[in-house]
Amino acid sequence: MNLAGRREIVYLSIAMSSTIPYGLHLNVPQLEAVTHIGSPLLVLAGAGSGKTRVITYKIAHLIHECGLSPRNILAVTFTNKAAGEMKERVESLLGGPAEIWVKTFHSAAARLLRIMGGQFGVRQGFTIIDKQDQLSLMKKIMKTLNADPEVYKPEKYSHLIERAKDNLLDLAGAQKNGFSSDPLFYEIYRLYEEKLERENLFDFGDLIARLSRGLAQSQGALLQLKNRFRYVLVDEFQDTNYAQYALVKQLTLPEGNICVVGDDDQSIYGFRGAKVENILNFSRDYRDTKIVKLEENYRSFQTILSASSRVIGNNPDRLGKTLYTHKGKGDKIVFFRAASDYGEAQYIAEEIRDQVNGTGCRFSDFAVFYRMNAQSRVFESVFTQERIPYTIVGGLRFYEREEIKDTLAYLRLALNPLDEVSLRRIANKPPRGVGEKTVDALVRSTIDRGFPPFGGGAHPEVSPAKAQQVDAFLAALTELSRVVQSDQPPVVLKHLYDTSGYIEWLRKEGKEEKLKNLDELYNAVEEFSKKNPDSTLADFLEEASLNQGGGEEGSPVDRVFLITLHNAKGLEFPVVFMAGMEEGIFPHFLSGEKREDLQEERRLCYVGMTRAMDRLYLTAARVRKLYGRSVDRGVSAFIFEVPKELLEWKEDRRLGSGLFDDFEPGLKPWSSQTGGSARREAGRGGGRGAGLPRLREGSTAHLDANCRVVHKSFGSGKVVATDGEIAEIQFDDGKKMKFMLKYTPLLKE
Repeated sequence: MNLAGRREIVYLSIAMSSTIPYGLHLNVPQLEAVTHIGSPLLVLAGAGSGKTRVITYKIAHLIHECGLSPRNILAVTFTNKAAGEMKERVESLLGGPAEIWVKTFHSAAARLLRIMGGQFGVRQGFTIIDKQDQLSLMKKIMKTLNADPEVYKPEKYSHLIERAKDNLLDLAGAQKNGFSSDPLFYEIYRLYEEKLERENLFDFGDLIARLSRGLAQSQGALLQLKNRFRYVLVDEFQDTNYAQYALVKQLTLPEGNICVVGDDDQSIYGFRGAKVENILNFSRDYRDTKIVKLEENYRSFQTILSASSRVIGNNPDRLGKTLYTHKGKGDKIVFFRAASDYGEAQYIAEEIRDQVNGTGCRFSDFAVFYRMNAQSRVFESVFTQERIPYTIVGGLRFYEREEIKDTLAYLRLALNPLDEVSLRRIANKPPRGVGEKTVDALVRSTIDRGFPPFGGGAHPEVSPAKAQQVDAFLAALTELSRVVQSDQPPVVLKHLYDTSGYIEWLRKEGKEEKLKNLDELYNAVEEFSKKNPDSTLADFLEEASLNQGGGEEGSPVDRVFLITLHNAKGLEFPVVFMAGMEEGIFPHFLSGEKREDLQEERRLCYVGMTRAMDRLYLTAARVRKLYGRSVDRGVSAFIFEVPKELLEWKEDRRLGSGLFDDFEPGLKPWSSQTGGSARREAGRGGGRGAGLPRLREGSTAHLDANCRVVHKSFGSGKVVATDGEIAEIQFDDGKKMKFMLKYTPLLKE
C-alpha cells in the first residue's frame, strides 16, 4: 500500500474515533487540516473547496478533542456576514451557544480596545467614524488650510492616511519612511490626528493600529491577550494587510498556535492594502509550518476549472495548486465577440431569456460580471428594454444612506457631545436656520475649547439672531442625551423620531423611500435589542459602524445579478457571463506598469471564472463606448490563456462581418516567463477562431523618446520618456499613460 493510502486509513481512523462524525463530511485533505495540531497550519483552499467547513470543524475539534475552552479561541474574518455564518455553524456542531469569539478584524479590535485600551492610554467612550465621516472631517481641515479642494482632493488625503495606518505608520513614522512626496500630506495628517484625539474619535485604521501599538507598549496587556486566546484562526488570510498580519503575529508568535486559511490565487484587494506576500511568506515567518492544499472543487465542472487553472498558472508568484472535481467535464466555455457593447448586452439578454424560457432556469441563476462600474449602464438599459429583471450588487449600502447616517449622527452626538462631525451633519436637518457660520461659531466656543455644546458647562457664543434656534436645538439634544442614558435603544430611537422633526420634514418633502428606510432602521434596532437584551445604544452604533454588508438589502426574488468582479468574490452562480474581455478593460489599462498589478488582474479573472458552477461565457465588444468615447478594442489578454480546445467561439453575425478579422486560432498560452504578458505570438494563417490577434512586426522594438506610436485601444501618441522597459505616452487626446513594453502592443507610426 502506498503512503497516500496509509495516510487515508489513518485519518479515517481518527474520524471514526472522534465525537464529531468527520468522516461523513470531510475529504482526506480537509480532515488532515482539521486534526493537525502542534505546529502552525497554512490551509491553501482553492475556490469552492469547502474552506468554511474546515474552519468550523477545526474549531469544534479544538474544543471537543483537544479540550480547549471556547473562550480561548479567536477566529477572525473580513465581513460581519461571514463571521455570523461561521459562528452559527460552529454552535450547530457544538450543540448550542458557545463563548467563542468569531469576529471581523475591526470588530475584534474595537471590542478589545474598549475592554483593555485603558492599559495603554485609550480613553473610554470613543466614537468610530466611517469613511464618509472621515471625508467630512478632511474637507473641514482643507478649508482651514485654505487648500482648493479641486486641486488638493480630500479623497486623496483620506486614502493616504488610511494606507499609512494600514502600514502602522503614525505621523512620525510616515515622515521617517518618506511615505508621501506631498509635503501638504504631513500637515493634513497632523491636523487630522489632533482632531481625532481632541474629539475622542477613531477611524477604522485606528482600531487595528492603536491596538497593535498598544500591545507593543504594554507587555502586560499582550500577555493577558495571549493567555485568553490560546489558538487563533484567520479566514481569507490572503486579504490581510500589513497591520492585520502584524497584530496576528503579536498574538501567536513565538508559540505558533495558529491556523490560517486562504488562497493566494484569490488575492484581489491590493488597492485596499491587502498584501498577497502575507500568505506567500507565511512559512518563512512561522517555522515548521504544515501546508495542506484543498484542491477538490465542489462547485464547478472540470472544463471551467481547467480553463481557470491555465489562466492563473501564468502568474509566477504563487504557491501553486491544481483544482479538480468529480462533478464531470461540462460544456465548453463560450467566447462571444460582438460588434459593440450594446450588441454584447443584447446577446447576453437573449441567452438569459432563451435559457429561462427553454430550460426552466430562474433569472437569479444568472450573473453578469464586469471590471468597471461604468459598464453596467448598457446592461441596465438593455435589460430594461427586454424586461429582464436585475439587481446591482454593491449598490449603496443601508448604513450609508443619507437618512440613516443622519439619524445615527443624532444618536452618536447624544452619546458623545464632542463629536463635531455628527454635530455638523445634523445641525440643520431638518432646516432650522442653523447654517455653517453659526455652527462654526458654536464649535469655536465649545468643542474647540474642550467643552460639550450641550448638557451643561458650555457657553455657546453665536449671533443674537441665531441664539433662539441654537438654544432650542441644544435643548433637544440635551433631552435626547438624557433618554439615551436611561432607556433601551428602541425607546431612544422612537423618542428621536417623535421629537426631532426629521420624520415630519421627510414626509413633507415626499421622501417615502427614506421614510421606509427609517422604519427598517427601527426594525434593525428592535431586532438587535431582542438578540442582545443587555445591549446599549452604544453597542448598536458600534455594530452599525462596523457593518460591512454590501449590495441591496434583502434577497431579490428572481433577478439577474449585475456585479463588478471585485464584488463577485465569495459568490457562486449556475451561469456566469464575464463581459468586457477586451484590452484596456480587463486587464485594466492601468495594470500594465507593474508586474504585480498584472498578476492581480489575472487573479481577478480567475476569481470571476471560478464563480461559475455550470456554464461560463466570456464576452467582448469590438467597439465600446465609455465616458462618452467610442474605442475600437482588441481582445483581452486573458482570452489567449484559455486553451482553444476548451472554448466554443460564437460570432455576432447579425451585427456585421469582419468581427474576427484581427483574430487567428490559438497557438499556445503566452510564456509564463513573462508573467503571462500581453506579448502575442505573431502567428500566420490557420483561419478564424478563438486565438491570437495579428500584429505587425517590430511593435515594441527600440522605441525612442519623441517617436510616434499607435496603441490599439487608445490611438496615436508620442513617446515622451522611455527606459527600454517602460514607456510614457502622451496620446493625441491629451491622456498621458505608462506601459510596460513587453506587455503592450505599441506600433510605430
